[in-house]
Amino acid sequence: MAKKAGLKGYLDALVDKDGLKTEVKITLTDQTLMKTAMYVVGMVVVSSVAFFTIRGIVKNMESIKSTY
Repeated sequence: MAKKAGLKGYLDALVDKDGLKTEVKITLTDQTLMKTAMYVVGMVVVSSVAFFTIRGIVKNMESIKSTY
């Protein structure tokens, strides 16, 4: 099982006795890439559903308002 690094672990990796490190290596594995892509796709779907739901509610309220 992979070790999970917390925020303190990331900060410790960026700072040493001489100060901030300027060379930071970020490894992007296939699993990380897949999770990131699925997150982006999920956010697009959720935001689209929210947009069309709100648009439908507004149109419905306008049509109810115009009948009175």
